[in-house]
Amino acid sequence: MSDTIEGRNAVLEALRSGLKLRKVFIACGVKGASALDEIERLARASVIRVEHVERAELDRKSERGAHQGVMAEMAAFEYAELPNVLKRTEDSKASLIVVLDHVTDPGNLGAIIRSVEVAGGDAVVVPKDRSATVTAVVHKTSAGATSHLSVVRITNIARTLAELKQHGYWVIGASEKASIFAWDAPLEGRVVLVMGAEGSGISKLVLAECDVLASLPVAGHVDSLNVAQAATVFAFEWARRTAK
Repeated sequence: MSDTIEGRNAVLEALRSGLKLRKVFIACGVKGASALDEIERLARASVIRVEHVERAELDRKSERGAHQGVMAEMAAFEYAELPNVLKRTEDSKASLIVVLDHVTDPGNLGAIIRSVEVAGGDAVVVPKDRSATVTAVVHKTSAGATSHLSVVRITNIARTLAELKQHGYWVIGASEKASIFAWDAPLEGRVVLVMGAEGSGISKLVLAECDVLASLPVAGHVDSLNVAQAATVFAFEWARRTAK
């Protein structure tokens, strides 16, 4: 079950970060009173149902067998609306929005959300179809950043990029085939960074909406970073310039 969080620390982190949960399950007779007391206190303070169940039931629910006697079930993630993000950022001279062109790996999505939030970005945008969605795996990989960064789902990437341009954003696509490096691209001010899926990269329709394509230099034998690592480098190049 991809919407289930396992383990005491993971459940505590979810509760502390304000992630919306449906239920918390605690195994009967499990030891570790202080951690369990805090889990129960935080859950009840957030009006989250706590159920005491037999450990065998958690064993059946567990994907990894590492629940430590505690599990939680996520509520449906609430995605942000693009108009609300645009309203919030309309007066910002510097703003970063990362658009993912059908990135399907939840680990990569979570890592990108974490990097963009840490870099001071405003949102991550994903398409509704053929894309990873925000699940417990994504929340865990993001280290709780899903509770602090706007994640938007849209139906059409190219149309969304055109709308973002109308709001003063410069669209930069990350591509290995680009003729300029990220350090020479206009990665400052109001920027939309487009990251393509691993393997296929950015689709042709989306490439047509990019104002500039930029790449990262490769000095080693491996020809590229994965999409999450590359997004992190681009995001912090934007952050470096924004901090000046």
